[in-house]
Order: sequence, then structure tokens, then C-alpha cells
Amino acid sequence: MIPPHLVPNLVAASVQVAVVVVVASALPWLLRLDAPGIRYAFWRAVALLCLALPWIQPLQQAQRSGRATTVRVVEEFAGSIAQPTVPTFGHFEVASLVIAVLVFGTVVRLCWLAFGVIRLRQLRGGGASDGDANVGGDLQRTLDTHAEVRYAAHLVHPVTFGLFKPVVLLPQALRFQSADIQHAVIGHELIHVQRRDWAWLIVEELAVCLLWFHPAAWWLASRIQLAREEVVDELAVLLTSRRKAYVEALLAFADSTSVVPTAAFARRRHLFRRIALISKEDSMSARRIVASCAVMALVVLGGSWYAVAAFPLRASVATFAQLPTGPGPLEQRARAVTPENPIPRRIHFEPPLMPDGTQATGGTVVMKITLDDMGRVAEARATQVLAKGPDFEVEIHGENLKAQLDTLLQIKQPDVAAAARQAVEAFVAAAVTSVRAWRYDPPAEAPLAFQVTSRFGDAPEKMIFSPKEGTALRVGGDIKPPVKIRDVRPAYPDDARAAGVTGVVILETRIGVDGSVEEAHVLKSIPLLDQAALDAVKQWKFVPTLMNGQPTPIIMTVTINFTLE
Repeated sequence: MIPPHLVPNLVAASVQVAVVVVVASALPWLLRLDAPGIRYAFWRAVALLCLALPWIQPLQQAQRSGRATTVRVVEEFAGSIAQPTVPTFGHFEVASLVIAVLVFGTVVRLCWLAFGVIRLRQLRGGGASDGDANVGGDLQRTLDTHAEVRYAAHLVHPVTFGLFKPVVLLPQALRFQSADIQHAVIGHELIHVQRRDWAWLIVEELAVCLLWFHPAAWWLASRIQLAREEVVDELAVLLTSRRKAYVEALLAFADSTSVVPTAAFARRRHLFRRIALISKEDSMSARRIVASCAVMALVVLGGSWYAVAAFPLRASVATFAQLPTGPGPLEQRARAVTPENPIPRRIHFEPPLMPDGTQATGGTVVMKITLDDMGRVAEARATQVLAKGPDFEVEIHGENLKAQLDTLLQIKQPDVAAAARQAVEAFVAAAVTSVRAWRYDPPAEAPLAFQVTSRFGDAPEKMIFSPKEGTALRVGGDIKPPVKIRDVRPAYPDDARAAGVTGVVILETRIGVDGSVEEAHVLKSIPLLDQAALDAVKQWKFVPTLMNGQPTPIIMTVTINFTLE
């Protein structure tokens, strides 16, 4: 099954790469950056950024609606999503067709690359060995290289290939050039050997094979290869000390073309640029180079930030059928929430959005999340779902939510059952997608598991619990507030103190049969103070409430007043 966000993410990533490359392409020209080494490093850095961009950016949740919900967060996870419909073309999914075309293009490009390598080996086998008697041997001793130098009758450009046993193939026509031109050409190719440029060339060609559909990939690869040739030109001129002869060598091979997919000694479209750089005697100052690099880094990073913000990638989520049926391996090893290991401060929050396309008017999803040692939501599962609509109200809880939902909907009319199922799956999907984007401070002891609750629409302002946990009574009337026997004052958050934020946070809490606060969620919120209030209240302890002599869980509202001394 192809992930539903694969093709949209592929398009978004392609646009991101195009934006980055367009921004980067203007910088060397605007800054008049003529240092070959800096240009080479710059283009390689841009290529690395383009390849890494899909992996280093946060995935945005797949928004089902632009409407914000009224969300109450207690603390906990789910794991579902209604499968979006996939457009079709004939009997094929569009996504499948796109993937097939991309794979076919990659295979064709790989075959072309393989043909080039085979052709090089054929030319090598038919070439004549140079031996150590001429200028090639002197240059190899100077550069400390051990390449095999051969002359091929049907070769139009000098070519260097091979990593562990490098081979320099030279056109037979080179034998009839002057000694200075031979010295320049052979020196250029041996510098490629010394730098092991063949390995980088293969990496670049493989990247182009994978991204053959993107013009920016081809253009960027050509910039990298041109910059590398400019670097080698500079080194070759220093090696031979014959600038004029080197220019003549470039011109000698400028009018020939080759089908071999390797970097040629001279290409017509690159020739003017390379000759111009070789002819220049002056060089950029160190101060200008540093300033240019800083400007290019800032502009490219700014362009990348804009591209990611304007064309975000979407996170794929599981289907409702893929809900876990029980605690995962990390949750099974999870630590309990204690005063010494409290729920850490949440540092990033993504509220779920009210799903569109359902008949539901409100709902609640209770989830259990497990944090890893970095404060990320490593595992999550739904433990309870409540969905309400004009003609239905469905509540399921326990381990296997899917089985319970199937059983419950069998007793409803088909149209009502379909609407209820859609609402349940959509609520769980929205809750899971948002929870997966949450981040917390690293817990004191990991892994750490606890509950959170998200509410949608006009969901009732009451907690829902599994019947096996007993019926919770609400404080009021004959139900008196329990006596607190352990109090923990909330720690005033530094950012709230610095901003001068004060006020009252009202929480609804569930106090268990042992007098501990099992759950809490915010009724009246002050965003900078909510988590501090929750962290403190969950460490409170009360005298258990007795009903007919039996400890009974209760629901009670508490108020936390934050004031600055």
C-alpha cells in the first residue's frame, strides 16, 4: 500500500529543492565569487542541503479542517486515521502510476550510466599502454599517483575512472600535440586521480539517477562538476606552470563531444568560464571570501526556511485498523508518574483540528502516550473514544477498540452506523496526528507513560472512564471535598515570570480510591502556566472518599492562583 502522502510530499519536496536551488544559483554571480574552491564547496553544500531537507524538517499534520477545535488536554494517545481516498486513473491509482514512472526513469538512467562504464572498460581494453618513459611517469612521481595511463584510438576526450585501480584514458590524437599540451592534459587527469574525484562523480550521477525528473538536480550536478573542473584547472596550472599551454590544451579538445557520462577535460558550454578563470591573475581577499560565505549561508538558509514553511511535508498516519491492541514494548517498561519522576513540561503542542466531512458535533479521545529519554512521543494508543452526533452517541474503551466498535455498530441502522464509524475514526485520527507532534522536556526516568485527553466541538465537560475503574462521583451537594494530606506548590515557569504573567488556572481532577490524583485537565487556561499547575496538582494526595464504607473515585475542580511576589 502506497502511503497516502507520498505523492503530495514528493511534489512539495521537489518545489522546496527548486526554491533552494534558484536562490543559491544567483549568489555566486551577485557576489562575484571567483574562488573555485569556495564555489565547489558551496555547490556541494547546497546539494547536501537539498538531499537532507526532507529528513531534517518537521512533518506537518495532515489537516482535515481549517477550523480550530475546543481542545482540553489532560495528559495521554491514539493511533488511527481514516484512510483518505486516492484518486484513480483507469484501474490504477495515480500514486502507483507516478511511482512506476519514477522507477522506470531511474532504471533507464542507471542503464545509461552502466553503459558508460562498460564503454570505458572497452576503450581501456583496446588502448595502448603509455608506460613510464614519458611525461606521464614524471607527473605520477611528482603527484605520488599510481594510475594506469593508456591511449585509445576512438576516444575524443581524456577520461579518468576507477577508484582502487584508476585508469587515465587519453585520445590517440594527444600524441601529436606539443609536449606542453600533453603535460597539461595528463597533469589535469592525474590530479583527478590524486583527489579521487571518480568516487564523487559516481555519487553525483547516482543522485541524478534517483532525481532524474527534477531539472534542478541536473543543473546542480553540472554546477558541482564545473566547479570541480575549475579547482583542478587551478591546481594543474600550478603543477605545470604553463598557463598559456593549459589554455591551448582546453581549446584543443573543445569541439569534440562524447557520449561517455563522465566529466570531460573541456566542454564547450563550460569552456569560456574556465579559460576566463585561468587567465585571471588576481584572487579574492580572505576578508571578502569570509563575508561572501556568510552571506551565502544566511541567504540559502533563509530560502530553505521559506520553502519549508510555504510547501510543508505532511505526516503519514496509521489507519484505524492498525490501532495497537495493547501496550507496546516501551509502554510495558515505562516508569510510573511519581513526585520524583513527574510528567515533564510540554515544550511543543499541536492542537487537533475538528474533522470535516463527519456528522459529529463533538467527541473525546483518551490516549496513553509513552515518552522516550528525549521527551518524544515514542508510543501511543487510544484507550477510550466518545463521539456524538445528531443520531448517535458512541463510547468505546479498552484494548481492542476496533473490535468493540464493530460489535457496537452492529445494533445500529446501516446509515447511522456508517456515520458513527466515520466520526470515531476521524476523531482518533485528528487526536493521534496532533499528539505525535508533541514534545516534552526529557523525563527524569524514561520511558514514562501517562494519559492525555483531547476534546472536540461540544464534547461534555466531564471525564469518561472505563467501567472497570468504578463510577466517579462529582464533588457537590452531599459529596464533600476530600481532605488534602500532601500539597505541592506549583513552580512558577521562568518564561511566565519574565513576562509578568499572573492569573488563575482552573483544573478538573479525578481522585482515585487511594487518594492520589489520577487525571487532571485544564478548564480555564493560561497557556504559560497550565503545565506548572498540572505538574503540581498531580502530586497532591487526599484522604480517600468513602461511600458505604468503600473507597470511591471522585471528580473535583481545583483552582491554582499564580501571583508574583
